[in-house]
Amino acid sequence: MDQLNKEYMAILSGEGNASEKFWKLEKRIKEDKKDCGVQCEMSRSNQFYIMLELLNEGAITIDDLEDFSEDLKETMKHFFNR
Repeated sequence: MDQLNKEYMAILSGEGNASEKFWKLEKRIKEDKKDCGVQCEMSRSNQFYIMLELLNEGAITIDDLEDFSEDLKETMKHFFNR
């Protein structure tokens, strides 16, 4: 989320008039809301799918899974779409 906020600030402080920047930001936020990393609700039953989606979106990396079991890490590596 911190990275998204920085990107939003760059849009607002970029070139163009205020209305162009507003609508560009609005479009970007609308697109970002669809990403799992922004909207997911964690539960044990869908943990695997959420983690896999976060990997695929680039919100987390394989390195971020270092504290998880070897089985989980290997499963994620197997299904991760690079």
